[in-house]
Amino acid sequence: MKFISYNNNSFKKTEYYTRLPEKEREVFDILSSVFHFKVNTYVLEHLINWDAIPNDPIYKLIFPRKEMLPITDYKALQLLYQSGLEEKTLMPFIQKVKKKMYPEVKHCETSIPKVDGVRVRGMYSNFGTIVSLFPDPMAKTCHSYCSYCFRWIMFNNKEAQQNSSYKDPQEPVAFLKEHPEISDVLFTGADPLVLKAKTLREYIDPILEIDSVKVIRISSKSLAWWPFRFTTDQDADELLALFKYIQSRGKHLNLCAHFTHPVELENEAVKQAIQRIRATGTVIRCQGPLVEGINDTPEDWSTLWNKQITLGMVPYYMFIEADHNSESCFRIPLAKALQIFQEAQKKTTGLARTVRGPVFMNDLHRTLLDGVVTINNERFFVLKSLQAPPNTFGEGTIKLIPYSDTTKNAGNLIELFSESPSAIDQLV
Repeated sequence: MKFISYNNNSFKKTEYYTRLPEKEREVFDILSSVFHFKVNTYVLEHLINWDAIPNDPIYKLIFPRKEMLPITDYKALQLLYQSGLEEKTLMPFIQKVKKKMYPEVKHCETSIPKVDGVRVRGMYSNFGTIVSLFPDPMAKTCHSYCSYCFRWIMFNNKEAQQNSSYKDPQEPVAFLKEHPEISDVLFTGADPLVLKAKTLREYIDPILEIDSVKVIRISSKSLAWWPFRFTTDQDADELLALFKYIQSRGKHLNLCAHFTHPVELENEAVKQAIQRIRATGTVIRCQGPLVEGINDTPEDWSTLWNKQITLGMVPYYMFIEADHNSESCFRIPLAKALQIFQEAQKKTTGLARTVRGPVFMNDLHRTLLDGVVTINNERFFVLKSLQAPPNTFGEGTIKLIPYSDTTKNAGNLIELFSESPSAIDQLV
């Protein structure tokens, strides 16, 4: 299958745009001026059920919806578009709306790698034993864009890309050699696997020379959005050879595959791609977010995990939104998220108990929503810090926050998991 991608302008020239209901075309025209949009032929032809628009889950996953904006901003944009003004006249207001939607990205000073007191660009030491690497080509794009992705501000933003990525493949080496406690390196982006295999190897090769690095991780949604990357792309065989080469150097290779909905695993193309990857010895661990209106039932997740197990993959994380995104329409109430996770596990093979969840994915502490307890006739959510930034406190500790059926936000997880006494300490 030939890879053809469409942005907000070129998509309007396709037959699929004309198949959208009139109201959906208006929503697309308005919101694609604020949020970046990208879709490819495989997603359009094989993943979206066009007879189920606008309720199809993959359609919701790709196409922006009006709930992503505050209602006042959406209505204002709607009136401006209906007035017939040219887009260049609308642009100042569009930019103002877009800026309001920028995600709030927290940083911990100890998580920013430095060599001789100078920050190393394109590196982030999320936790004590792992660093995330952002080589410049990997930070630029994906095969398609997820509507809920908080990294959308990076796309088509050269300044942001330059400030948060690196070009020289040797850039991370000095820091990694100074920190032998770091065993895992995660290549992420946007999506590393949009790159040619030759370019990908240029950035991975220097890391393979570092004895203390035992694990290479590659985070990608390519299996869901473009499985032909591993089967019929011109350098698909070269990419799989690279996977074997990494392991021949004594490293464990983990592909962190991003799946959101079971339909992403139903096509024969993705099944073939998974088989080819597994044949190299690469372990595929699966993660994805719990998203309102897209995969917010226990059946969605039990089906997803069972399919992953059947195809030889490892369910890894169910993520929930912390507080980066202003688009709160994606968030699930914490109580509902916990109920979905627990009910889904009951319907899933025991082999899927490898999955951790629900886990907050967008704060510095990797935090597990572990359950609900009642103390002195009061109910609390139980939060456990699974991992914390380097040289900080809190990892492995448990905190309580007041229970509510409607709350969608656990608050500032960095402050919560500080050295101060926990809610448990104060109550017992």
